[in-house]
Amino acid sequence: SSRFPSTLSTARAACCGTRTATSASISTTNATSLILGHRDPQVTAALQAQAEKGTAFANPTEPEVELASLLTAALPSLQRLRFTNSGTEGVALALRAARAFTGKSKIAKTEGAYHGTSDHASISVTLRVSEAGMPSSQGLTAKTLDDMIIIPFNDAAAARRIIEQHGDDLAAVIVEPVMAGIGYVPAEAAFLEALREACDGQRTLLIFDEVQTLRMAPGGAQQWYDVVPDMSCLGKIIGGGMPVGAFGGRADVMAAFDATEGAPAIPHGGTFNGNPMTMQAGLATMRQLTPEVYERINERGETLRHQLRKWRAAPGCRFASAASRRSSACKLTDRPVTTYRSAQGQDEALRQKLFLHLLNEGIT
Repeated sequence: SSRFPSTLSTARAACCGTRTATSASISTTNATSLILGHRDPQVTAALQAQAEKGTAFANPTEPEVELASLLTAALPSLQRLRFTNSGTEGVALALRAARAFTGKSKIAKTEGAYHGTSDHASISVTLRVSEAGMPSSQGLTAKTLDDMIIIPFNDAAAARRIIEQHGDDLAAVIVEPVMAGIGYVPAEAAFLEALREACDGQRTLLIFDEVQTLRMAPGGAQQWYDVVPDMSCLGKIIGGGMPVGAFGGRADVMAAFDATEGAPAIPHGGTFNGNPMTMQAGLATMRQLTPEVYERINERGETLRHQLRKWRAAPGCRFASAASRRSSACKLTDRPVTTYRSAQGQDEALRQKLFLHLLNEGIT
């Protein structure tokens, strides 16, 4: 029908008006990028003020430096930082930097994890076990597939064994500390610690994809787990609702992008990288995210999770809730979901019915 999918036209806080003259409650806040909700007054004011000054320049700007300083202060592992226009770009460049620094070609990722849509990230993304380890897109080369190593999520022993087996060729291991693609399933601390130890023993870089998990704490998941990666990829909330991405990490790794003394080992240009509109929106957002605000958001998430647990206890109710700090998801199975494999076998027909019901109730 004309109501499916809905087309949104305006938004305020957590409510949107649609072109069909209905009101929609936005539960995903633009794929989690709007941590303060739609049309936050401070973000809107910052964008309006910057638009009067200019929207894009071919030179660095003060807001770019200020946001970079804020992020590197919050995440001490970011000794150097560069901005992109999406998380996909940030991941692609982080992987390239790892290959350049180590002189190795292969990349390891966890089974079923989503890290954007660059070539190397587009392997083993599907939720179907029968296609695990396969490309999720056409147009990828056999060499790209050969360069990817897949490790099981939350299986520390198996991950360590695979990393050690491929260590001579393995440039980096990239991981989401909370795996969003299977319903915001948090990594076990022992799993992340095993990755860190295995990478250290193989001269392999550990990359945290914190595009979504930066909302866990001011210092992201690496602060929460107390595991320090060599590089991190950021996005979503750091742009305040504008297109954004970032990547950074150890100074010796990021030195490949340094153009102060001649052509860099890895050129990185982009017409809109670090543009002042995005930087101002990001600053207006990140400056509001005090520890108290983070805790208030978490309390609201816990209220939702408590209600989901009550529903799960009802007779005939078949779903499990997977949750991390500030992110929750319903899994349509009566089994706990802790890994990619345990996320399989859900009731897809019920999922579609639930989706349509929520859409009809104005929840998108």
